[in-house]
Amino acid sequence: MAFSIRTRLTFWYVTLLTVSLIGFGAAFSYSLLKIYMYRTDNQISSVANMMVHTVVKPSGQMFLPRDFDIILERFFGIRTAGNYIQVLDPLGQTVARSSNLESMKLPITRDTYHAAVNGATTFEIIRNIGRYPVRVVTKPIFVPDKGLVAIVQVGSSLEEVDEVFHSLAYIFMLGVAASVVIAGAVGWFLAKKALKPVSEITKLARKIGAENLNERITIEVPNDEIGRLATTINEMFGRLEKSFKQIKQFTGDASHELKTPLTILKGEMEIALRSKDGIEAMREALKSSLEEIDRMNYIVRNLLDLAKMDVEKEALPKESVDLDRLLKERLDHFRRHALDSGVELYILKSIPVIVRGDRVRISQLFSNLMDNAIKYTPRGGTVKLSLSDEDGRAVFRVMDTGVGISKEDAPYIFDRFYRVDKARSRDVGGAGLGLSICKGIAEAHGGTLEVESAPSRGSTFTLKLPLAAVTAV
Repeated sequence: MAFSIRTRLTFWYVTLLTVSLIGFGAAFSYSLLKIYMYRTDNQISSVANMMVHTVVKPSGQMFLPRDFDIILERFFGIRTAGNYIQVLDPLGQTVARSSNLESMKLPITRDTYHAAVNGATTFEIIRNIGRYPVRVVTKPIFVPDKGLVAIVQVGSSLEEVDEVFHSLAYIFMLGVAASVVIAGAVGWFLAKKALKPVSEITKLARKIGAENLNERITIEVPNDEIGRLATTINEMFGRLEKSFKQIKQFTGDASHELKTPLTILKGEMEIALRSKDGIEAMREALKSSLEEIDRMNYIVRNLLDLAKMDVEKEALPKESVDLDRLLKERLDHFRRHALDSGVELYILKSIPVIVRGDRVRISQLFSNLMDNAIKYTPRGGTVKLSLSDEDGRAVFRVMDTGVGISKEDAPYIFDRFYRVDKARSRDVGGAGLGLSICKGIAEAHGGTLEVESAPSRGSTFTLKLPLAAVTAV
């Protein structure tokens, strides 16, 4: 059965308090018992020492009249009231005992007797005398030249100790029970109060959907655990909101971009069907239709590339790619395209640099940047390429003398389907996806792609990729 956090917190709190109280009670009882035993031992030891000097004469004979405890108290000032006194001979036989023992006697065990014979004083608790246990000291009496002449036993009832500890245990049990009940109620209340923000966060999080992702959780104490949790959830909502906006924009732009060629294609087909002109008109209609199909194919292919990159970001192949050789291959491929467009394409600088990544994707990145520069550079312009090594990074620059980009458009040119000049983009066959793909490839390889541009002054795209680590041989 799964319990709520509130229940578990209360249970842990009550359990910890109970264990602490029991531990404290046990330690307190043990210390109090030690104090009582110490005081009792001092008392009976004092009486035993007085007996040693009183009941035995210097000659070694014992002075033990009847009711000796009363005589000792009256005439010698030895306080024996409340104490059990018993005197044994060297063989362990009872010689005399105090009047309060009556017909009872203090037992002596074999170990205690042997200890007394060897001159040792013994303390022990005896439980078979009366209702309460008795603390007994057994002390031997030695006389020079005669050795052991007697054994004195003095006992004191532990009735007071027993009653005190019974009362203490009763009070302690009631106190622990009351403390646990009160602590449980207080812990339940405090847990509810402490977890109240979590409940509010849960309620608000359930209310937030795709329609109101702009809402955020109110954070009262941002630096505590719940505040950090709320901050994390707010950041997650922010990312979701951004993703939803991108998806919505992407879906709208994609549908618009695909709708346009489909509409044109449909119109051309309808005109062709209704036309009564000859073969030339049909050829023009088919030619226009093929252009729109190519355009749709280009958009779909780029969309697939973007989708693949979103999936492959963490799983791109990591092979060594020689950018110098790759650049020369791409230059040979685009030289004819540049000549047809009336644009001069050449390399300013190229040094051998090696990076780690997917050769196909990096080749696509180079191709997109070069193709984009040639498309937006008017006839008679130039496109210059540069490949260098700067601060441990491979730097590829594409510099053109094209139409340039305004400051207002520059921050958005890497967004999907964004086009600076829609009319011009349609003329050159652009769909606003090429630079988005370039940006995605660069970031997937741990690099960056930036642009510097001004209207009518051309643009410079700068790609930076981390160099491959050199392995020592």
